[in-house]
Amino acid sequence: MQYQPVKGMEDYYPKEFAIREWLSTALAEEARKFGFVQVSSPALESLKLLTAKSGEEVKDQIFLTERKGSEELGLRFDLTVPMTRMFVAKQREMQKPVKWFAIAPMWRYEAPQKGRAREFMQLSVELFGSSNPEADATCINLIISCMEKIGLTSKDITLKINNRKLIEGLLEELAPAKDVPEVVQLIDKSAKISEADFKKQLQALGIKKPEEVQKITMTKGNPEILAQVKKFKLNALAKQGLEELENTLALVDKKYITIDLSIARGLAYYTGNVFECFDREGKYRALAGGGRYDELVKIFGGEPTPATGFAIGLTPLTVMLTEKGLIPELKVGPEFYVAPVNDKVLQKAIDIVQKLRSQGKSADIDLMRRKLDKQFDYAISIGAKKIVIVGEKDLAQNQVTIRELKTGKEEKVPIRNI
Repeated sequence: MQYQPVKGMEDYYPKEFAIREWLSTALAEEARKFGFVQVSSPALESLKLLTAKSGEEVKDQIFLTERKGSEELGLRFDLTVPMTRMFVAKQREMQKPVKWFAIAPMWRYEAPQKGRAREFMQLSVELFGSSNPEADATCINLIISCMEKIGLTSKDITLKINNRKLIEGLLEELAPAKDVPEVVQLIDKSAKISEADFKKQLQALGIKKPEEVQKITMTKGNPEILAQVKKFKLNALAKQGLEELENTLALVDKKYITIDLSIARGLAYYTGNVFECFDREGKYRALAGGGRYDELVKIFGGEPTPATGFAIGLTPLTVMLTEKGLIPELKVGPEFYVAPVNDKVLQKAIDIVQKLRSQGKSADIDLMRRKLDKQFDYAISIGAKKIVIVGEKDLAQNQVTIRELKTGKEEKVPIRNI
């Protein structure tokens, strides 16, 4: 019997792992440029915490552990929840705003698809303490900076943005207040179902004028389309959301922005601006998503604190970058491979590899006592850049031969100069 990885979870061999590390490093560098510092949290959290304000859909997606005693535990499905828990624990000790990021795996029990797995890596960025539009704009501008860092431009991607207060305020004119959260959840899924099904499900929720909801969700375009939004019947909540949206848009690069009133974000903890990043062609899954969640800190037992943040998914981003040919040639193997020509020079070869490593170089050495031609084959197979040939004749002159494996260029180098 040959064992396979669990469905929806992937193995990362050296090349694939190198891509993930390159992408993680690039995203972390951009986060640090914006003043965010890195944190880490456990993979397991209490089920009570995970379900405190996540929405019904996510409750069904949590990987639960077997109950031990009185503990009910689950694997985290995002990093916002544990990072908010961490913030609450030290809330009074820290100057505001608190700007954190993490890059780590998380888990959701859902059907695997291209660009979506049950175990996945994300960059998660959280900003606690500021209710000002500058905080939301910082998150949006950081997403843009991350995308530009890895070779994507406004021709490739767009950030679709909405505001939960705006959409909820508009819906309050069409549905009972108690039903608005369910309608928002349905709107979040509207892109995945037909217009007929969307209308039917709206009616099932008691919406007497489903076409009015559809008119709202079909409002999409560049920021100038907000003039059309102002023609809707706006109550006080909707006006507040529209103002928040406009104030944030004034601080970001508008060539990346698409206003889209169908963007709702499925998680129940969002309270203000919400946004998702997509490729322009609509070929891939959402590359990033986030928004404002001003009530979550209080729900988790902290003092009321405004907060905003986002996550970038490494899996869908890697799919897109691979298909666009934007993954750079990455170094996987060692810089040097030391090849002793026979057993007589083995100790000297070991001394040389140790010297290279002591200088901070990556260096490997033959462990199989192969012939020299087989060592060349192996060095090439593992991606070594240079091979150091340790032979008796060269050693007699206190030197070795170093060959560039890609070009075949050779030079004699005194051992003292290695």
